[in-house]
Amino acid sequence: MITSQQLIRYYEQFGAMEVTFTKQVTQAFRLLAKFVFLKCGADTLPCLIYSTSMREAKVIANLRASSFRALQQAGNLVALRYCFERSEHSEPLSFFVAAKLTGYTAYNKEAPDLYLLSLEYTHRPPDDLIELLGSLLEANVNSRQRKEARIDINPASLKSLGLEAKEAVLSLSGSEQRCLLRDLSFSGAKVLVYGKAEALVEKKVILYLDFSEQKQPLALPGKVLRFESVANREDIGAIAILFDEDKIPMPYKMAINNYLRQHRFSAPAAPREEA
Repeated sequence: MITSQQLIRYYEQFGAMEVTFTKQVTQAFRLLAKFVFLKCGADTLPCLIYSTSMREAKVIANLRASSFRALQQAGNLVALRYCFERSEHSEPLSFFVAAKLTGYTAYNKEAPDLYLLSLEYTHRPPDDLIELLGSLLEANVNSRQRKEARIDINPASLKSLGLEAKEAVLSLSGSEQRCLLRDLSFSGAKVLVYGKAEALVEKKVILYLDFSEQKQPLALPGKVLRFESVANREDIGAIAILFDEDKIPMPYKMAINNYLRQHRFSAPAAPREEA
């Protein structure tokens, strides 16, 4: 649960930072793009969100002569509608942000009516937008600053993280096997596997995790750093996986960050190469 103090901190710390709506960000926010549009007076104008901060946005829209006339009549004042899917509710989360058109440029020479519009919010945006943007930006910061903070996997942490189960899938050279999660961090994981796990050291693997809010398992590519034997079990081994930092999905970063924030987690720094 985000507090009002947290929202204020987000707005002060990240207010001017722009988030580009890449495919990964769009999926992390669960944006329903087909329900996003600009409202100008009585008219609506479909658009795509290119980027946004807590103070301004850039959108891509198809503008004809009638659209420019409507904008001029409205004094360049518009309202940008956001719409997001929510797993815990049947209805999506939607809201308008009041803004003013401050400029536009042609977006594609082959599509002369397509423009990139620059919008400046005329008021502080709704708390829902501040929370979404702040959570993502904070997760990016903490994924570097708190990359070694480990979360032990147990029933309570599974629920807080939004994981479906302690079981996960480990893929190696196209073959898959089940594994059990022991701990997770921004930078890696420790899992239990059956068989001769020593042979996995230095191998590239992909760990697939099932999160309740994701339609498909999240893929976390990385490599196996080391192997540890499990007491009294010759058929089971523990392996430490270091994730490929450039390929960590944004929803994973946000899930880890939300857990650390909720639990005021503090852990001693571990060696850089540990997962």
